[in-house]
Amino acid sequence: MRISKDPEVRKQEIINTAMGIFSEKGFEAVTMKDIAQAVGVAAGLCYHYFPNKQALYETAISQYAEVCSRGFIEVFQQTDLPLEACLNQLWQVWQQAETTGAYTYAVFFHKEGNEFFHAQLDTAMARKVSPYVEKYLKALQDRGEIHVSDPSAAAKFIVGGQALIINDQSLPLEERFAAVQQLIRKVLN
Repeated sequence: MRISKDPEVRKQEIINTAMGIFSEKGFEAVTMKDIAQAVGVAAGLCYHYFPNKQALYETAISQYAEVCSRGFIEVFQQTDLPLEACLNQLWQVWQQAETTGAYTYAVFFHKEGNEFFHAQLDTAMARKVSPYVEKYLKALQDRGEIHVSDPSAAAKFIVGGQALIINDQSLPLEERFAAVQQLIRKVLN
């Protein structure tokens, strides 16, 4: 018996299922037919929503970057927040994300061999977060709390530079974040 679902619900079901299969088998080994079979629909329905597997993946990564960035953006939108308070709130966001399972696709992105995919996620997140960091740094600069010659460049440096440290799973989160905090303070003063 055919089960009809709202198109957006079905589309999200296809995305979630695809990411689960990518985690198990690897991106290259999965076909649209595999995804359709796992969802329990005809392959043509997957192609109705996505022209190919790459487009499906790009939609998933964009959505996931949005989810992963949300907490950080909320912190940086508080342009009146002093730097130390901002760093404390960022710690809470990181800690909460790591302990609550908020990062739904973490298994896929942290899996050995998926470093390229993780780099794509980092880039997508950086594009979403950087404008907010820049605006926040400009507010700090205007208040005289930091002294940098180019807040825009500093924002890009901080967002891009912290990723390799934060994603280093060989260290406890506390050590990773302490290193990031220390470097941010040095860049901004």
